[in-house]
Amino acid sequence: MNRSGSHDREFSVRQKWDLDRREGKEGPLFVKVGKYAAIGLEFPSTVIGGMFLGYLLDLYFETSPSLTTTVTLLALAGAFIRLVQLLKRFSSKDKG
Repeated sequence: MNRSGSHDREFSVRQKWDLDRREGKEGPLFVKVGKYAAIGLEFPSTVIGGMFLGYLLDLYFETSPSLTTTVTLLALAGAFIRLVQLLKRFSSKDKG
């Protein structure tokens, strides 16, 4: 019973979001912004990480710039694959 004496059912935030999603309503804006911000940060981080790893390998093996180029291109390919996976997952969750 709440303060007014009625027996209204109270929902948690999570239950309300689930109910809204089932009814076809869009979720809170910060959830969508967070998902796409994660994609926006993960993509360049992967490429920069690959570039840095290639640079370190080039220093170790003294093969400059072949390993930097190779590992950066592999990281770029991996970042694109991950981007497609995340976009498919997010778009399927948004649809239903």
